[in-house]
Amino acid sequence: MKVSLWLLRSLLRLFLIPEKGKMNKTIKQISNFVFNLIMQIKKSINFDWNKFLHFLKKFTKEIIIALVLALVAAIWVEKNIESVHQNLLKQNLKAVAIVVVYDSNGNIADTGSGIFVSSDGTLVTNYHVIEGAKGAIVAKMETGAYYTLQHPIGYNKDLDLAVLKFDAKDIPYIKEGDSDKIEIGDKVFTIGSPLGIGNSVTEGIISYPHRSMEGVKDLIQFTAPISSGNSGGGLFNMKGEAIGITAMSLTIPSDLKKEVDAQNLNFAVPINDVRKALSGEEVMFSQDSPEFLYSKGMIAKNKKDYAESIRYFNKAIDKDDTYIDAYLDLGDVYYEQRQYDLEIQTFEKAIKLDPSNPDSFYYLGTAYEDKGMYDLAIKTYKKVLALKPDYKDALYQLGIDYLVIGSKDQALNLVPKLSLLDEGLAKELKLLIERMKLN
Repeated sequence: MKVSLWLLRSLLRLFLIPEKGKMNKTIKQISNFVFNLIMQIKKSINFDWNKFLHFLKKFTKEIIIALVLALVAAIWVEKNIESVHQNLLKQNLKAVAIVVVYDSNGNIADTGSGIFVSSDGTLVTNYHVIEGAKGAIVAKMETGAYYTLQHPIGYNKDLDLAVLKFDAKDIPYIKEGDSDKIEIGDKVFTIGSPLGIGNSVTEGIISYPHRSMEGVKDLIQFTAPISSGNSGGGLFNMKGEAIGITAMSLTIPSDLKKEVDAQNLNFAVPINDVRKALSGEEVMFSQDSPEFLYSKGMIAKNKKDYAESIRYFNKAIDKDDTYIDAYLDLGDVYYEQRQYDLEIQTFEKAIKLDPSNPDSFYYLGTAYEDKGMYDLAIKTYKKVLALKPDYKDALYQLGIDYLVIGSKDQALNLVPKLSLLDEGLAKELKLLIERMKLN
């Protein structure tokens, strides 16, 4: 009876633990089981071969039944664990979003991935995905739903992390694992949006759980392939728990690939670092950095809350008085507020900081136009084209200003070059010139 109870307990331990395995692994388990059974027999009776053979003869039926049950249990576990993993994968797919960053003209500037970590719309992604965003930031889901950024929660440039709050409620979110418990060889999978293609899944293993790279002390190195657009996606263990945020991939140089059989090196930020920051256990996210304040200003600007955007842009400049983008967007808000003198002064400060930036000169040219100072605008657009000859918007505006001051021939001379850069703008400028001739 004692042997039978031990046999039952052993079967439960061996075959009811939910670990995915192949049949050869199962056979090995059965072999180990039989070996342990023999060892137990040796302990249970005064061992000699006659008694052992007698024991085998006496319990032959039970042993055969045990082995058959073990094999059936292994097959059942294999089949059902595969089903469990599929369900976990489907659940995680609902919590991973494509993060779309738009420019100030409403065009897509960049895409990445992000994972929702709570039902209230809190999403984690890489900082470089949203860095310098000029327009709206949207999280698109596999269902077709999309959510707009409400405000940033915090940034960490060193860890390349950004935590953002979207206008989502009761949204599916990932289950967090424990990145301190991962080991070399653990199977993992990633979910992300390479090249903007949503819900792409890749599999691999943990290469090294705690790798130092590019000044970051603790990154997870793994083999599951990731591409551009995967940044900010999830790295999951086989229980479906998020153990990291995919961050970067280092490509082996082509000349080195000829010499060694190497693969891309992929890295993720441990989920425990994210958890510590969100819980306030460690102060890891900055909420007063120039980048954070600038992003708050951009969100206010996109909402047309100009007073709030001016406040945040000025705060960003106070933190970093060389922050060119903050000056340019602050000047743009002054235009919206019809504060043209402040607009001009702000763009002039940006030019002093970086006289080689064509955008600063372009916006100063538009500011001169706002004040009716067309001669200064023309000189400024010429400086833009000296810095960047293919700056089509500056070329077009220069043509418009030539028409304003009555220099139709000079405007017409710009049409051939403009047509090479933008045929639509060239036709528009030519049409305006012809209409002026008729008048």
